[in-house]
Amino acid sequence: MSLPEDESSLCLQPCPECGVSLDVTAYEPFTGTVCPSCGGSIRVRTSFHHFLITREVGVGGMSRVFGARDETLGRDLALKILSSSCSRDEKRLRQFEKEAEITASISHPNVVKVYTAGRDQGYFYIAMELVEGGSLDEQIRLSGRLDESWVLALAVQVVQGLKAAEGAGLIHRDIKPGNILLMADGTPKIVDFGLAVFTRDGVSDSEIWATPFYVPPETLFGEPEDFRSDIYALGSTLYHALMGKPLFGRDTNSLPELKALKSKPADLREAAAVLSPETVAVLTRTLRRKPAERYAGYDEFLDHLHTALRRLKRQGRTRPVGR
Repeated sequence: MSLPEDESSLCLQPCPECGVSLDVTAYEPFTGTVCPSCGGSIRVRTSFHHFLITREVGVGGMSRVFGARDETLGRDLALKILSSSCSRDEKRLRQFEKEAEITASISHPNVVKVYTAGRDQGYFYIAMELVEGGSLDEQIRLSGRLDESWVLALAVQVVQGLKAAEGAGLIHRDIKPGNILLMADGTPKIVDFGLAVFTRDGVSDSEIWATPFYVPPETLFGEPEDFRSDIYALGSTLYHALMGKPLFGRDTNSLPELKALKSKPADLREAAAVLSPETVAVLTRTLRRKPAERYAGYDEFLDHLHTALRRLKRQGRTRPVGR
């Protein structure tokens, strides 16, 4: 996918109160300011092509996400806009473009839909499905330990989404609670396939691209990655959701420290004290140091998740996702 070129670097916007043209070139999207002519409060850079920004939804390291209205098709959506600094970084720009292309290639109810991508006013954007229920990360921060059956039922759907990605020849490479969004009914949606293009250069002595709590050992050691790397990251995510805290209690970007942490077998004794044996078995397989010792495929992973859910159902401990 190649994004269209911008028409002009100069951005002028009329004040809605007095009509005076304002030079808003230096302003970030959806910035509040005051008209120097009439003193009225205005928002600048609220329109990108036929998309009208209505509110800010979230902020990431490279981009901001806004709720927007598609004025051509009359639907609400999310507009992810790359920051101005990243727009000038060729590597980040390629990553952003590839994210749009990759996500658009996957058609699955548990992967967020991408509608289009473009460039306007010097900014690059992706127009995608609007997911209103927050993220798994927010659920954990709000509630701490989440219900075991709820997490397993959610995991089934996330695995199905990852299986669809694998079917398209892709691995995600940054599965974490913040990249699992929730619809209002609780349906999970995988987002942010931006790291999927960086299969070999995601880690260096000074920088890691994947998130430390969830990054698989093979990424740190420069070993080959495949779908089993996503399985490890999802296992770390499930542990965080089930226990209310990450498996590794200390966050670090130091490559030597991370290698030391991830070289040790996962300590699941605390989890074994509060979770069913079947759920602990699932965590144990997903968090193996060697990919060959994890699940051999997503179907096996799903079978074990369903086994754990059946155990909880027999105990009367099940609850649907979203309730």
